[in-house]
Amino acid sequence: MMVTDRRPGAAPGAMMPTEIAYLITSSFADKLHNTHQQLLPKAALTWRVGQQGSNIYAVVSKGYRAGGYNIQMFSDIFSTQIRQASRSYSGGQPLGIVPDAAALEGIAHTISYKPEESWNYELGTHLNLLDRRLQLDLSGYYMQIRNQQLSVMAADYGYGRMMVNAGKSSSCGIEAALRGSFFDNRLIWAVGYGFTRAVFKEYNDSVADAATGSNVLVSYKNNHVPFVPDHTFSAHADYRIGVADDALLHSVVVGLNVAGRGRTYWDEANSYSESLYATLGAHVDLDMSPVTVSFWGRNLTDTRYSTFAFDNRATGRLQYFAQQANPLQVGLDVRFSFSK
Repeated sequence: MMVTDRRPGAAPGAMMPTEIAYLITSSFADKLHNTHQQLLPKAALTWRVGQQGSNIYAVVSKGYRAGGYNIQMFSDIFSTQIRQASRSYSGGQPLGIVPDAAALEGIAHTISYKPEESWNYELGTHLNLLDRRLQLDLSGYYMQIRNQQLSVMAADYGYGRMMVNAGKSSSCGIEAALRGSFFDNRLIWAVGYGFTRAVFKEYNDSVADAATGSNVLVSYKNNHVPFVPDHTFSAHADYRIGVADDALLHSVVVGLNVAGRGRTYWDEANSYSESLYATLGAHVDLDMSPVTVSFWGRNLTDTRYSTFAFDNRATGRLQYFAQQANPLQVGLDVRFSFSK
């Protein structure tokens, strides 16, 4: 890999209309590797309740995600080396920067991120009610996470992403789902809800101060972990209308669905976020076996929200970027099914 910095000056050697005074290059070659070995224990216990297949369960397990290297950070490393060298270089012969063993070790430390480890605890139940016409799933969980891996935008160059480690974090919450069927299975419905509180317990980072330009140490303790919504919810219902079996149209299914998410923070400082939103959908399915025609609509409320957002100072000033969700959509699907 090589990055070159050419500065205008009076020395001979023209490139386009600009004259070149000196040339600084930075390059290196090295091999890096990591080996991860980890024992991942898991223990589960289930109690059967009643005669309809209901149960209560408890699970304890260890989670692990291997570490790695941020390859895209090389551009930042090369640029930093060239800027530092250009401050003391007065010109003349081309200058080639080749890091020594100590510098290579420092680079390896800079671009690497640690494995993530977690201990997970869950207690829940699955209940079959009303002769299995109604099912309830309810669970609560708690996670202790060490060296949590976070995907962030590189602060010093471009718009590349990289992985960093937070010191410690915890996550706790509940999940509930209720589903059932009525009227001889003509009506099928389900609702679900989840609550999550994911916060940093220990996370210090060095960030640039907007006023002075120097780096300052910032603590994100008790801040919300980014990209984790505090609420999720959904509901759907389908109603089937039967038609004569010998007719061209066998049945019609009419359905409605709604889904949404609570506040989601996009950065570790919790400085900007997406607020609570919900979307509505609907569909009508015409069963004309072996052909099924479906008319559908998504985000019928035309709700405007972001699916992802980040900030960046690559241009010298703070800018925000966001990926907007799809607006209102309608469509038609035709499906063919064949069986012997």
